[in-house]
Amino acid sequence: MEKKKLINQLPVWLRVNVYFTIIIIAAYVAGVVPALDSIFFYFGIALLLSFLFLKAEGKPLTSLGFVPACATDWKNFLRGLFIGLSALLISAGFTIWLNDGRLVYTGHVDPIFLLILIFIHLWSSFAQEFTYRGYPFQRLLTWYGPWVAQLAVTLPFAVMHLKLNTSITWQQFLMTWLTTGLGSLLYGLCYLKTGKLILSIGLHMGWNLAQALIPRSPAENKTMLFILVQDGRRYHPLHVLLPYFGVSIIMMFFIWRSNTLKPTKREPGTLIHETNSL
Repeated sequence: MEKKKLINQLPVWLRVNVYFTIIIIAAYVAGVVPALDSIFFYFGIALLLSFLFLKAEGKPLTSLGFVPACATDWKNFLRGLFIGLSALLISAGFTIWLNDGRLVYTGHVDPIFLLILIFIHLWSSFAQEFTYRGYPFQRLLTWYGPWVAQLAVTLPFAVMHLKLNTSITWQQFLMTWLTTGLGSLLYGLCYLKTGKLILSIGLHMGWNLAQALIPRSPAENKTMLFILVQDGRRYHPLHVLLPYFGVSIIMMFFIWRSNTLKPTKREPGTLIHETNSL
């Protein structure tokens, strides 16, 4: 009881800072100890932290809205999957065209590997959305509103995409923050629109899965399905960034204005409907 009282006495911003500090320390440790560098390791820590904080607040893990509970949830997942796949294909198409490249079909598809790839990206997207749009995002949203919640999560989401055990320039850090931050805002908007993580998980999975199959730059030159053929001298990073920014902004506008994406029924104990303040 004393531990619960102590946790509940902490302001929300401090709880979220503790949460992300532990996650970032874990990411650094995993960079030093390769055996720990796994999405299972990160998710395990996020799961434990979320469980402890929610238990102290008298709420179950399912209050975070990651469990499909009705047909609408499954529809939202499939909608997100379709939107993510389509958006990456459009972005990749513009990037390849701007760089005067072309895709060459490999002529070989391994169904087993494809199934494994689908599972990997489903699991990865679920773990990331649970970690970043789960407890910390929803807690900030409840107490400080959508702007604070959206902007605050962009920084740790960017840090997650960096190798913390290697040196990077501030320009590289800012570029990572900008690009991943836009994605974080998009996924956060999915939650704001539906009140659950289902849509953002589907969209995140669709984007990452298509990205694993369609190369957009020399660094992604060969995937299971295609080889990217282009003159490396004509490649320009802006031809990747500009389509990405454009497509992401269009997706955000579409999701915000969509009448088919509506809040679904939440379980008792949901964070977003709280009205108390510290």
